[in-house]
Amino acid sequence: MDNTAQAVTSPKEGLWNRFLLLIPLTIALVVGSYLYMRTQVGFYTSQTIFTYSADELETAEVRLSNPGVVEVDSITPTQAGTSTVRVRFKGLADGETEAIFITAEGRSETWWFEVRNGTVIEGGINFEGWQVIQLSLCIFLGCLCLLFASGLVKLWRASWYGYSMVACGGGLLFCLFQFVLYTVLGLVGGYPNFYFFLIDVTYMVEWFAAISVYFMIPLAVLVSISNIALIRHEGFRPVNLLGIAASIVWVVAYTRWAFDYDMRDGIWVYVHAMLPVAITYGECLLLSTMLCAWLSSRHVPRQAMDYLVILGCGIRADGTPCPLLAGRVDKAADFDEAHVAAGDSPAVFVPSGGQGPDEPVSEAQSMGEYLVTQRGVPRDRIALEDRSTTTRENMAYSREVIERHAGRDASELKIAFSTTNYHVFRGYVCAHQAGMAVEGMGAKTKYYFWPNAFLREFIGLLVTRWKGVLQTFIVVGGFYMLVTYALKFSIGWS
Repeated sequence: MDNTAQAVTSPKEGLWNRFLLLIPLTIALVVGSYLYMRTQVGFYTSQTIFTYSADELETAEVRLSNPGVVEVDSITPTQAGTSTVRVRFKGLADGETEAIFITAEGRSETWWFEVRNGTVIEGGINFEGWQVIQLSLCIFLGCLCLLFASGLVKLWRASWYGYSMVACGGGLLFCLFQFVLYTVLGLVGGYPNFYFFLIDVTYMVEWFAAISVYFMIPLAVLVSISNIALIRHEGFRPVNLLGIAASIVWVVAYTRWAFDYDMRDGIWVYVHAMLPVAITYGECLLLSTMLCAWLSSRHVPRQAMDYLVILGCGIRADGTPCPLLAGRVDKAADFDEAHVAAGDSPAVFVPSGGQGPDEPVSEAQSMGEYLVTQRGVPRDRIALEDRSTTTRENMAYSREVIERHAGRDASELKIAFSTTNYHVFRGYVCAHQAGMAVEGMGAKTKYYFWPNAFLREFIGLLVTRWKGVLQTFIVVGGFYMLVTYALKFSIGWS
């Protein structure tokens, strides 16, 4: 969740409280599933692998090594005539037995059963009624999708772009893929037993990672190309290598996960199981960051504003705005002119930016002069903020200037800000941290700025929300490690 001052009423307040509904839902699903399975576990139905003719079934029998453990309840062809066969067993007493389905022609199949506390267990892990677990998982994931989607829509309608929106989008993407896949697999016939269901659960995030590679490889290539263009036009700086560095990290992680492994590899099986979770989780957050940043850049405030903050950047040696900065000023001035022409009251401009060591004047003063000389804005409609050196300071100090100029709290005013389109999302985050409810607008710029902006906000999410990110990863990863352990245990490699 974003850290915001108390002066602003945030639409994300109480957003995560609705997820507390998952507690009673989880309890209800667990209790309901247990009660349902208890009514089913006294029986178990196995399906034969081979196809048998009707004549063979007339002479078929099931031999039990320990008849007192289970008994045959029924033998039913899956279809009329030639077919596979379903053999239903009923539990009698705790113990173990081997069941051999054999025909007069000598063809046979063998199952191993254990009855534990009245539950018939086949192969050490399969039991009757497990399908309710799949159903419960679908219900749980479906509810998660609804909660994430409702949160995402709420924040989008309120133009509250930030890390909470990214978290909702990433959670929705992660849960939606699994919900759709579990539901489809259930509708088309499901799984023959619980063992195969567990296998698919462990593969779920791997499937996502495998499918996403067709999107991630082109993205990694484009990001690297954009970094090369960025270095050519803006010069070499470590920050301009973010895209290349992220691409290398992703390729190394993906390549390491793609190696085959053996379920008998001890603890490395669990490490391997966590890699696709980390890759998938990271990809979901990255894709959500890209979507939210793009949406924020496309946003245009619909109503007139009381104040328009213009975020500064570099100026020329003669003190005039560079093209990038001039684009930000023009975006704000065009917005104001359009609303004044429609009959709304004019806004007060707040050029925001201090003076760098190689700059003849402050960025705020440069923008102020541009507004007066190039856009015809009266000086009494300009309130300079000339102390800031970062985007966070832009917003914090601009709030002080606005409140001093208006004589009112910022929460009582309509405030928007103008910056370059790739920088709009960053402006929202910093404005919320400064306690301002704002709307942003973005001026167009070169394509090669975008990839680094996406990655910077993604890294910002990981750094500023590391506790929540880590906790979520531990919960999700722990679930998949538990399923992996169940699989190892079922085949005797625990």
